[in-house]
Amino acid sequence: MDKARRTHSSIDNLPGELQKALSAMLVDNLWPADFDGKKTGKPKYIDLEKYCRQKSFEVSKSSIGRFGIRMRVMAKRKEAGLIVREVMGGLDAENASQTQKAVAELLTARAIEIAAEKNLNPKQLRDMSTAMRDCAGVSIKADEYRQKQIKQNAEKAVKNIEAIGAKKKIPQEVLDQIREEIYGISK
Repeated sequence: MDKARRTHSSIDNLPGELQKALSAMLVDNLWPADFDGKKTGKPKYIDLEKYCRQKSFEVSKSSIGRFGIRMRVMAKRKEAGLIVREVMGGLDAENASQTQKAVAELLTARAIEIAAEKNLNPKQLRDMSTAMRDCAGVSIKADEYRQKQIKQNAEKAVKNIEAIGAKKKIPQEVLDQIREEIYGISK
């Protein structure tokens, strides 16, 4: 008995303004100005159910529960995305690292998993692709930085070899051999 997972909720069929109000109640703990009940503390699922009834819509507590979970997950993803973009926005050749590259690759892999598992709407897909683009940018910056470091180290080694060779009057062919065999640098 393979049952297909439900990809929509009865809340998805509510008017957009009501959905936004429910989302604000759940995620931001904001009470709608026109709520007819007692507004104490954070809105609870029962308050969301009352608000829907007040607007002449019947929504089950389980639908509100699933919606609540979905909204909180989305809020966490959005928050994580903002943190990732903030961290990645400050990256340049000076502070990119292999660790950052590894984290970016892990985040990209997780984003691909989420996109494959979930039925995402266009806005969610856009957010996901933006995060993946940012992760790819970090990987590229980390590779560029590493290559730049290798090149700088090689140039430094060549200068050191030439300085030592000139000081100790070592023949050029010996210096070339040291450069190639020890440091792996060919002219």
